[in-house]
Amino acid sequence: MSIQGTTPLDTFLKEAGWNTAKKSLLAHDASFRWYDRLQKETGETMVLMNAPIPMENPAQFVFVDELLENIGLKVPHIFHRDLENGFLLLEDFGDNTFTRLINKGHNEKELYEKATNALIHLQKNIQTNCGLREYDWNLMFFEASLLPLWYIKHVVKKDLTDNDMLEFENIWKNIYQKIAQVPQTLVLLDYHVDNLMITKTGDCGLLDFQDARFGPVTYDLASLLEDARRPVPEYIQKEMLELYFKSLPEFDTPQFKESYPLMAVQRHTKVIGIFVRLFVRDKKDRYLKNIPFVWSLLEKHLDNPLLKDYKCWLDKHVPTSVRKIVPFEGETNNVN
Repeated sequence: MSIQGTTPLDTFLKEAGWNTAKKSLLAHDASFRWYDRLQKETGETMVLMNAPIPMENPAQFVFVDELLENIGLKVPHIFHRDLENGFLLLEDFGDNTFTRLINKGHNEKELYEKATNALIHLQKNIQTNCGLREYDWNLMFFEASLLPLWYIKHVVKKDLTDNDMLEFENIWKNIYQKIAQVPQTLVLLDYHVDNLMITKTGDCGLLDFQDARFGPVTYDLASLLEDARRPVPEYIQKEMLELYFKSLPEFDTPQFKESYPLMAVQRHTKVIGIFVRLFVRDKKDRYLKNIPFVWSLLEKHLDNPLLKDYKCWLDKHVPTSVRKIVPFEGETNNVN
């Protein structure tokens, strides 16, 4: 309980010795979390994570953060915590996200090499489940279902029948069997340039991993190289796959090469649904412009024989002309 006239956040910052620091909004992402940068008069900075309970689970962030830190990856060190109220005081990595650096003309290939090497290090060091929830069929199908539940319902404006959804489920059961035939590791789930940084020491810093699961090794590599937010040059994709297999030759198998594109398609399917949900449910429109691009990433895989049935299902329910349009353009369902 806080002292009268103070909030739990006031108490937290006072206990941490940061109650007099200047506070400025750093980021407010697609979740319920938000981040402030705290700065003392001395110039020292920290990041305040506010992860409101029960919508967020900061204990999961702490668990994954410490797990990654213990294997030598660069994640924000946690200096103070109040898990009951959802407050964490974190090391400040600065502002050099890969996205900002690329936009400023930084060597793109060099950044992707750092990200791929960090992923290789993770997968070499975590090959058994350390207490994470599994990225299993139930979760993978729930995520894929976001496309019919949000995109088809609200953009195509089509009501699917029970038989349509049963067909969708059976298609994804077959796809999942191919995806899941690879080794399992810690999967960060949002491994892309917005969540990667160059720290003050020149390391690859990792952010936004509180939803991590134990799942297929192909997921994070597909997330990095088939980024829903930006096109990754083909030569970089090719060279990063070569770097990955050179360091992890045991994964250079037919099973991996079947799983990888299917994993990318599952992620693209999920992301299209999520971007619509963010607009319809959460009043956030900044991701809508990416939807035609994500469709293009998904469609480039639809000639894969393993996706023949999925291609037929999509062609039946989502006109190709609709996929090229930014949904809800001109509508005002937006607060962010």
